[in-house]
Amino acid sequence: MPRNPTEESLTGEAIAERVTQLGHSLQARGVEVTLAEIIDAAQAATLVDLGSRSEFRGALRATLVKNARHHALFDAAFDRLFPLSGAIAHTGEGTAAVDAVSVVAFDADPAALAAQLVAEHGGFDGELRGERHHLQRALRAADLARIMSDARKANPDVPTAELRERIEHLKRLMAAEVRYRLGSSDQRLPDTAVQDIEFLSATRHQLDEIRDAVRPLARRLAARLARRRRARHGRGVDFRRTIRRSLASGGTPIDVAYHRNRPHRPDLFVLCDISGSVAHFSVFTLTLMSALSAEIPRCRSFVFVDAVDEVTDLLAATDHGIEPWQLMRNTDVIAGDGHSDYGAVLGQFWDEIGHSDLGPNSTLMITGDARTNYLDHRADVLEEISSRCRAVYWLNPEPRREWDTHDSEMDAYARHCAGTFEVRTVRQLVACVESLL
Repeated sequence: MPRNPTEESLTGEAIAERVTQLGHSLQARGVEVTLAEIIDAAQAATLVDLGSRSEFRGALRATLVKNARHHALFDAAFDRLFPLSGAIAHTGEGTAAVDAVSVVAFDADPAALAAQLVAEHGGFDGELRGERHHLQRALRAADLARIMSDARKANPDVPTAELRERIEHLKRLMAAEVRYRLGSSDQRLPDTAVQDIEFLSATRHQLDEIRDAVRPLARRLAARLARRRRARHGRGVDFRRTIRRSLASGGTPIDVAYHRNRPHRPDLFVLCDISGSVAHFSVFTLTLMSALSAEIPRCRSFVFVDAVDEVTDLLAATDHGIEPWQLMRNTDVIAGDGHSDYGAVLGQFWDEIGHSDLGPNSTLMITGDARTNYLDHRADVLEEISSRCRAVYWLNPEPRREWDTHDSEMDAYARHCAGTFEVRTVRQLVACVESLL
């Protein structure tokens, strides 16, 4: 295997620094990487042959990546921090350039080419915009059809299907490079980019990133809630207990006792719309709430389209990680034509759950866009529910300016809610849940 001088020329300190940068880059993409794993990766780098690029890459990937779907993100970040020097030819001005036709025709490492095309044509020297904008700019300027045609002439022995696959691989690397640049364009804290992705416009890849970010965020939120619950100084000095304790020290109040906080820990009912584009938002909400089970000991979860079904046990059986299609397959949430029917759902929930299980300690959290498909909204049923329980909160993933447009009946429902919240991103979701619990 050919030697790669890029890694060999780096000192141990430089290797450790770049491995740390690699770990932080993966964190910024929503990959869960701990400090211990970054340290393990730096140690692994000292135990492998740095001249063997595949061995070095494999060692870092094994220590930093736990899920196969993150391999593309890892490869893009790795190739950026540890470029393949063999694919780079130095021009007369001392700058590096990659021959695109040679890379595709002779199956060289395309990561450096992807980085070059995005850097030259992605438009990152101006105003930063969305991923699709910068990627399309780079793809148009790259003219991959021309590159493929020239590669076929340069190496006619390669089948057209294989050249096409190399071009597709190059596109994927360019997309990863755009995501990397957008996420590292400033000094924001890890996970910031993921937290600000809007649920309703997220791509499949972004939804995977959000899913990976929700569980760590839930653990941190649970820790904050626990600290807040254990706070001891919220209600002043308990003089009776302080005097009783002082008897052990001759009447001197050395150990001051405070009134114990007894925060309200409600019976929580979560009712989530899993139809259409709001399905992923609802699943993330269910994941977050179920991960907070230590702070919400009595939580029941329900999902609906035009009928309601409870999924509390299903979430527990799947370790609180579930996909919308699994909910659809394992529940009875479609009773009619499969279009969301909030009126019918509220009626069924009130008849089957509200009368018997809701009480003054119950809090109901509803997630959905309140779009009724022009069917009867039956807000009077929500009024009955609201009068029965402690509070009703509504989390809507649509922008507030779109509420009450077309078939949205948000205003009719909001009259019977203690609070309505625009929750378009993970950041808003976490802040909303923390404020309500």
